[in-house]
Amino acid sequence: MELSMYSKSRFYDLEVMCRERAAVARKEMEYWLAEADEWARFRLSCHQQQVSSSELTGLIKLKG
Repeated sequence: MELSMYSKSRFYDLEVMCRERAAVARKEMEYWLAEADEWARFRLSCHQQQVSSSELTGLIKLKG
C-alpha cells in the first residue's frame, strides 16, 4: 500500500491505536511483574531458612 493512500487523519488514527495498545501492554506487564513479586515473596516466606543473602540481593536488584 502506498503512503499517498493514507490521509493525515489515518496516520493519526494509527498512532493513537499504537499508543493505546502500548498502554494496555504496559498495564499487563505491570500486572505480571506484581504477580511474580508476590510469588517470590511467598517462596521466600516458605523457605526463609534456606534463602541465601545473594538470592535476596538479586531479588532487590530486580525490583530496582
